[in-house]
Amino acid sequence: MKRMQRGWSVAARRGATAGLLVLGGALAAAQAGAAGTEGTALPPMIDAHSHYTAADAEPLAPADIVATLDAAGVRRVVISGTPAGLAQQLHRHAPQRVWPFLGVYAADGDKATWMHDTTLPSRVRAALDEGHWVGLGELHLFARDAGSPVFAELVRLADARGLVLMLHGDAEVVDRAFELAPKVRVLWAHLGTVPEPAAVAAVLARHRGRALWVDTSVRDERIAPGGVLQPAWRTLFERHPTRFVVAVDSFSTARWQRYGQVVAAIRTWAGALPPALARRLLHDNAEAMMGGQPP
Repeated sequence: MKRMQRGWSVAARRGATAGLLVLGGALAAAQAGAAGTEGTALPPMIDAHSHYTAADAEPLAPADIVATLDAAGVRRVVISGTPAGLAQQLHRHAPQRVWPFLGVYAADGDKATWMHDTTLPSRVRAALDEGHWVGLGELHLFARDAGSPVFAELVRLADARGLVLMLHGDAEVVDRAFELAPKVRVLWAHLGTVPEPAAVAAVLARHRGRALWVDTSVRDERIAPGGVLQPAWRTLFERHPTRFVVAVDSFSTARWQRYGQVVAAIRTWAGALPPALARRLLHDNAEAMMGGQPP
């Protein structure tokens, strides 16, 4: 009886959480539709940077994640899993919706040490051989460790396999990646570690002509405090219309539970841009990045 009660409790929690997610996402989708001009909903969105972890998988089955995407009007999503196999699990459940990125961390603590683990490249290579992957990362790395030989091997591996390399790090890390492999495709997370228009513009200028995209995840309040798009960010997006992709970054279960709200906030500030540019940020740039088209 106790075993049955425990099983019912997990199922009940999962069902209740999924119900709340769908309800919240539906409300957010309605808000997103209202953000369009003259009642016209904004175009479908691609979430170019999110995560699915063991902590998320207990309350949220793959079907719950897809229901959340549907409710928020998100067409496709980049997913990195911890452990890595969870991204494959989501991809198998919805192969047309999920782009699986190979996460290299077994636990959160690996974020600070992976660049010193000389066994990592061989393990990553084996994992790539065994599964279907379209990207590598997210890799957390900062200027002091940009010269890591382990990082160098992973950059070259991503380049050789045609993978998008997701970097969470300083501008020097992006510079180093292109020094190692000029043709590698890079997704630079969170508008970098100095999320200011001038700083991002300087990196884009250095790497003009290279396959570099920048995601806006968790920077919405910087881009549009109180939902109002700041002129400097608008100018940067207009100057580099093919370089930016929007993203939620579901870094916790709580973030998944607020997914629809975050998407609605993104749609609100993107809706202040000219429609063609808004569509690029919300959808087309990410599609081009994953399709291997140059920015």
